[in-house]
Amino acid sequence: MLATSDLCTLRFRELADSLGGIPCEHAHRFVYVNDPLHLADPSMPFVELLMVAGAVLALTHAILTLRRTGSAVNLGVWLAAIVYVAVLEPPLYFPAAFGIASYVPAIFVHNVFTIGFVYERMPLYILCLYPALVYLAWVIVERLGIRARHPGFRGALLTAVCLGFTHQCIYEIFDHLGPQKLWWAWDYSESMTRDRLGSVPMSSIVNFALVMPTAFALLCLLVLQRRSRPTARSVLGAAVVVGALTPVVSMPGQLPVTYLDLVDHPHTGVVHGLLIAMIVAAGLVTLREIAVSWRERAEVTSGFLGWYPLAYVGTYLAFFAFFWILALPQTLGGSGGLTENGRPAGSLWYVALCFGLSLVILAPVVRRSRSAVPERQP
Repeated sequence: MLATSDLCTLRFRELADSLGGIPCEHAHRFVYVNDPLHLADPSMPFVELLMVAGAVLALTHAILTLRRTGSAVNLGVWLAAIVYVAVLEPPLYFPAAFGIASYVPAIFVHNVFTIGFVYERMPLYILCLYPALVYLAWVIVERLGIRARHPGFRGALLTAVCLGFTHQCIYEIFDHLGPQKLWWAWDYSESMTRDRLGSVPMSSIVNFALVMPTAFALLCLLVLQRRSRPTARSVLGAAVVVGALTPVVSMPGQLPVTYLDLVDHPHTGVVHGLLIAMIVAAGLVTLREIAVSWRERAEVTSGFLGWYPLAYVGTYLAFFAFFWILALPQTLGGSGGLTENGRPAGSLWYVALCFGLSLVILAPVVRRSRSAVPERQP
């Protein structure tokens, strides 16, 4: 049981108040359930439904892939994503309880949604977000045929970078909308969150959206795929290893942001330029592979296994396009980094860029899907 002092810090109370108030001393220790019609923002139950549906569809795709091919790699990816979120998120909510408060401060607070866990700090949709979006990026990049073109470790690294960049493009459309819709609040007073693009710290744009998914994918390729057709039982331990080691393996890529937190007077401009360069480099690698994939033809299974990634990512992009359009009046009417109603504003130009890049990445996947072959029964 966590001590009240670990739960109810002064800064947590301040961030919670900016979200409309979140229980602290009397928070539900394990699970909470709220009325979805009485949340802080009307968009909240819809984003929950989108992410939960994404996780369920991803699991269904992984199970059907196992039945059809006999390989449990995709199931291992899904399970590893669950372990990944379970390892990564709780220490960020309770750094004092994990003994890391001196160098990993509580930099953000999630609002309460319809369903959540762990002293009302982890909404269900956040638990589902990782298997929904990381698995989606995995399947999209798998369809691009990068691994088949580049065998060995180099191929694994290229595939992982492309997955990380694909995830970054899809994820940032969501990430920049969250503070505007009171889904969470960042603590902009901390050194690692002061350098930001719109309402989103560069640490989130690079570390959480690009570097960690890249490390996750690399581990999946090296650990889960060491056998050609692993069974469901054999991937369980490997999935735990991948999820647990992802934060560790991603540390070299996180060094620029770590520098911001460890140095009293860091060269923020230099670090910002380096972080942008990391995104651009990953983007150039991905776009090069996209160009090659566009010229190739490949058969893709029809049925659910074939249409899942395009149907879900299409729904995802349409959902966020709709809510971004609704948010435009407040965003454009604001100033000083705040919306018209005083909430942190996302970067419209970066969101538009991510929308465009997501469509570019999907283009060869759509082209390949036109060559679909009938789905065989297991």
